[in-house]
Amino acid sequence: MKRKKASKRHMDPAKSLGRPPTELEDDQPGQPAPRRAIVLAPGRDAHTILDEAYAKIIEALGVMGYDTSDDNFVDTGPRAARALLELVLPVGDIDAAVDELVARSFSARYDEMVISKHNVCFGVCPHHLLPVIYRVSLAYLPQKKVLGISKLSRLARLLARRPVLQEQLTQDLADVLHSRMSSRGSAVYVEGLHLCMAARGSESHEARVVTSAVRGVFRDQPATRQEFLDLVTAAPTTLI
Repeated sequence: MKRKKASKRHMDPAKSLGRPPTELEDDQPGQPAPRRAIVLAPGRDAHTILDEAYAKIIEALGVMGYDTSDDNFVDTGPRAARALLELVLPVGDIDAAVDELVARSFSARYDEMVISKHNVCFGVCPHHLLPVIYRVSLAYLPQKKVLGISKLSRLARLLARRPVLQEQLTQDLADVLHSRMSSRGSAVYVEGLHLCMAARGSESHEARVVTSAVRGVFRDQPATRQEFLDLVTAAPTTLI
């Protein structure tokens, strides 16, 4: 009797922007075993786990010779846990906020480029969990409806507060503005200062990682794409 081949899992990035798959799609020869989702014991929330983790980090600092009985270390663990929970938002909270944001669009007789440039956002990299400072510029070509101008900046800040690669952040922003807004096209340009590279490792303090993503008209029409790039990379000027 032939065994039925398991079907591959596919995830729609427009529906869940921060949730990782619970396992690899298919085992590949020479690849590690699939990683399973971590199931927390009842009553174990993220803040409790982070409290315990940071207590261990402080203990390690003591082993390194630092006086962790100093007053400055009092309640450092809980404070650090709260700080990380500000930098990284729960997946469900992000998904709900994006849904609400997209739902609050307005009818408009405008079909030219809308740009929100130089939005400063913060997140963490998934490799070292160290902060990343982003400068995000994003645009879309509306089709019958537009977002409130503050919503573009809020979208960038929401999706940045995840432990994801800058490349993924750039793609996700472009997907939301194109697919979820039913726009004629979207474009995103991101510059990132990664502290995992600036404060340690290669100590490349001046290096910036640049990524971009285009959808729809921005992909199909080079002139439109170039107009966007020219506008968001132009030397900054003082508005007021």
